[in-house]
Amino acid sequence: MSYASERKRANPASMALAIGVNGSIILAVALSPVIVEQIKRDPFVGRSIPVEPLPPPVDEKKPDTDTKPIKDDVYVPPRQTDTMTATNNDITTSDTGIETTTVADGKGGGEIRIQDPIVEPPAPLFHAATRDPRFARDFQPDYPSGLLQKEIEGSASIRVLIGTDGRVREAQVVSASHPDFGKAAVRQALRSWRFRPATRGSVAVEDWQTLNVRFTID
Repeated sequence: MSYASERKRANPASMALAIGVNGSIILAVALSPVIVEQIKRDPFVGRSIPVEPLPPPVDEKKPDTDTKPIKDDVYVPPRQTDTMTATNNDITTSDTGIETTTVADGKGGGEIRIQDPIVEPPAPLFHAATRDPRFARDFQPDYPSGLLQKEIEGSASIRVLIGTDGRVREAQVVSASHPDFGKAAVRQALRSWRFRPATRGSVAVEDWQTLNVRFTID
């Protein structure tokens, strides 16, 4: 007999019984009361713990001045005044002592001696050259003949270098109303003008001066 023929011959009563049993179980479960058990729990009790705040971030570029060691104050000794007696090795020939000031350099390197500046003596006075009155009559140059015939008057200004012997060593025309007046004045200065030489202190020195000469017809 084949399996297909056996399936066709199954007992209808047994099938109905199986279905009824399963249905009754499902129905009983569906109709049973729902029991909910309430679990009682104790309320949560918390405890606060203080937390210290975090320190601020440290800037690596900014120097930490609080960590630098504190330096002790530098001891500066009181000012002292020494008097040094001049010897043969000194550049000065005076017997007066040279006042110096002694101070500390503040770096542990000993003392620094500061010498007062040497005051230079004043320069000797200068006295300009003056015309020698003994030769006053030789000051006026000869009148240029050509200008004298034409009755032309004028003047000349010349610059002269007076030597230590009182004579004119150089003469230059500064201005002249006519060139002949300038030439006549230069010629007379080099030949006949005499001065008392200039002095610086008690020493005779050279001196440049500018003098005016007038040419007039009497």
